Amino acid sequence: HHDHDHHHHDHHDHHECTPECDHDHDHHHHHHSNHLENDGFTSLSFQSDKPLSIKKFQYFLDNQLPTNVFRAKGIMWFDESPKRHIFHLSGKRFTIEDDEWKGEKKNQLVLIGQDLDLDKLREQLDNCICLPSVNRGKGFGK
Repeated sequence: HHDHDHHHHDHHDHHECTPECDHDHDHHHHHHSNHLENDGFTSLSFQSDKPLSIKKFQYFLDNQLPTNVFRAKGIMWFDESPKRHIFHLSGKRFTIEDDEWKGEKKNQLVLIGQDLDLDKLREQLDNCICLPSVNRGKGFGK
């Protein structure tokens, strides 16, 4: 009987994951994406070394993000802000936290959902990219 209790306790501990733990799980899933796709689950990875426009991204979240996206997370770089933004979406709720940049500035976003139109989503996210007029064509940041 003691054994059984102990096992139960372990399981409970495992269940209360920290945010870091959560990140690992997602990372792990990412490598086995074809397993997810069998259930109609798709994930979209979006990366850009150009900043996004806050207004455009906000518009995307409010008006374009499909309801069948139920998880998203990413590191966001916005033209209007010097800070690094950590974006989490779960269901209908999302949070954006500020942080300091420790390396190169870039956007990395992963959306996970069911039967997503990846091309359309990618195009909508591409439209959020802010084109800096000043540094265009100078190989800025390299």
